[in-house]
Amino acid sequence: MIHNKDRLFDGKGKSFVLTRNLKGKNPEKWASQYLKDESFRLRKRSDSVYLTHEILSWHREDSANITLEKLEDIVGEYLRLRNENGIHVAVPHFDKSHYHVHICSSGIEYRTGKTMRLSKIDLHKLKKDIQNYQLEKYPELSKSVVAHGSNKTLTTDREKQINLRSGRESDKDQLLTIMKTCYKKANSKESFFELLAECGIHSYKRGCRISGFVFEKRKFRLGKLGFEEERINQLDKSIKRNQDLNVVREITSKYEKNKSKLI
Repeated sequence: MIHNKDRLFDGKGKSFVLTRNLKGKNPEKWASQYLKDESFRLRKRSDSVYLTHEILSWHREDSANITLEKLEDIVGEYLRLRNENGIHVAVPHFDKSHYHVHICSSGIEYRTGKTMRLSKIDLHKLKKDIQNYQLEKYPELSKSVVAHGSNKTLTTDREKQINLRSGRESDKDQLLTIMKTCYKKANSKESFFELLAECGIHSYKRGCRISGFVFEKRKFRLGKLGFEEERINQLDKSIKRNQDLNVVREITSKYEKNKSKLI
């Protein structure tokens, strides 16, 4: 994964290598360190796992919004969630706009010999946690969302069948996830719509009221999303409350200063 120079660099000739608990920059020296650490293994078996090859990948349609900095940050968080005490090497590959990262992880923790094995439950949690991290920090990478668990109350039977067949979340699930993330980040109604627009999501109206949002060339009504217009309007109401509080604080502060001068 290191020697494939054709895929190792992006269109600007840039790349990165992330390592954990490894010294130097030479792959041959890394290999010897992996082997040396095996002497600390607590339980030795004939079928022991010495290395695992893990891949993080992103949808082709997200490539326009992906940067090296984003990739490196997400991979760093993945390694933290996976187990920082292991030995890891991670490098990105750029193959026809298909961005993915190869990760070589040790079978045991560095110098402790404890197994790095993940149960099915642990693996499922790891996938959900790293996806939630990505969605919260980079909602624009919405095409890469997969169905590691969905909101049952907002998913129709038809959409459940789509999820089962494709292994991917329905468009409505993806839209709702992005909306929730943008809502958390927004500090006003205007900024909420701006964040959605950056993700390729736009509202549509019926009369003078917002009726829903357009995502993946489909219209989704607010009521069906469980995301009423009043909830969106609360963003501006929160701003107004904060502004009023600031005015009150300012008046109170001036009053206290004048009062101290009189004393």
